[in-house]
Amino acid sequence: MIQTIKKTTWGLLAGLLLTTSCGSDSVKGDPDYLAHDMLTIELDNGKKMFFADHGDGTVSVTYDLRNPMHLNIRNQSVLEDYIGEVTIPASISVKGKNYTVTGIDEQAFMNNTSLTKVSIPEGITKLGKMTFYNCQLLEEVSVPETVSEIPDYCFSGCKTLRRIKLPQRLTRIGTDAFNKCVSLESFRVPEGITELPALMFSGDTALVSVVLPEGLTTIGYQCFRGCKKLDSINIPSSLNSIGKGIFYGCSQLMTIDIPAGITDLPDSCFYGCSSLSELSLPEGLKTIGVNTFRGCGMTRLYLPSSLTTLSKFSFSSCSKLPSIRIPDGITVLPDSVFYRCTSMVTAYLPETMTTLGVGAFAGCTGMLELTLPESVKDIGPYCFYSTNSNGESNWKNLTLNVKWKEPPALRGSICNAYRWSRIVVPRGYRNVYLAADYWNEFTQVMERNY
Repeated sequence: MIQTIKKTTWGLLAGLLLTTSCGSDSVKGDPDYLAHDMLTIELDNGKKMFFADHGDGTVSVTYDLRNPMHLNIRNQSVLEDYIGEVTIPASISVKGKNYTVTGIDEQAFMNNTSLTKVSIPEGITKLGKMTFYNCQLLEEVSVPETVSEIPDYCFSGCKTLRRIKLPQRLTRIGTDAFNKCVSLESFRVPEGITELPALMFSGDTALVSVVLPEGLTTIGYQCFRGCKKLDSINIPSSLNSIGKGIFYGCSQLMTIDIPAGITDLPDSCFYGCSSLSELSLPEGLKTIGVNTFRGCGMTRLYLPSSLTTLSKFSFSSCSKLPSIRIPDGITVLPDSVFYRCTSMVTAYLPETMTTLGVGAFAGCTGMLELTLPESVKDIGPYCFYSTNSNGESNWKNLTLNVKWKEPPALRGSICNAYRWSRIVVPRGYRNVYLAADYWNEFTQVMERNY
């Protein structure tokens, strides 16, 4: 009904609502009693608190969206009754009847811009989705031990929330539960939690420390994305699954140990972790995804022998990495995998390597020497390309040691620094390379005994 007449003046709207029958238990003419299951009590500040009657002697904190006092001109909740510090009672008495308060309904305090603190009594067992969503002045909440679940979006957007106490018996935390709580500095995940959902702390730019419990098995998609002040985190040995982009943009994260149960690092896990200098990758790890370590600050990196798959841009822009040793299980270096690793001097490729992708080492301007094993049969175009802001090659020097007597056919130019770069070929085969397409673009072709 509100939707169809929302352009009507508020006075007319209130009149229409107050004269509409809302059930046999409605109190006609009382705007606080528009719904038959609604109860109200008066707070110390003269405001009211609203409750939904469950019909069994229990109630939950709520508010009535059909009440024009709780809507603005765009049909959004205002909740002017809940201001400052609010204490939820454990029980209420209305017209001589006693009720036990057992929960807080979905959206009960949503978009409240006046609420600063909420005291929730023991005995409350349920919080609804989006209960405190976008309560931008809410600073402190203590959730009682009788609550077992923090539902989806419950505290999302609470920009001034600094302190929250969670019950130890908690078994579930929902998606986006603490998303964009930009004042939250620390968080201890209760022992009963086995899964951190997607986007749980995403955008929490003040978060410095998080304590994770043993028993945690899963961290969801972009769980810590954009936590710019997070500098370290304990990863429990029980963890066996992580989502894409979990630490995306955590620019202060300095060190992390990946537990042995992790076999796949999905896309963008550590994208932009520019302070990440120490990293331990476990034996058993098989796959590193797209952009997984792009822009990271590692100065040393060990890849386990169990690794079989790298992906596009896996280590792109790791500008402090001086060298890398590729394990035998890797047969393909995908496109741009080491793009713009400007400090890389050399890379050690296994005899099992068959393919270097397009631009695999493009932009690696510090590279001095690379030996290509005979097993390599395909080198993608632009594999060793790099240009400065003027579009000119900015390679310092490059020596490619190639062991083929018959050079593999190239699909295009692999380097744009032929005046400064050279290839070293098997003795007696210089002329073969000078006659081969694209290989003949190198001006320095030297010979040696391999």
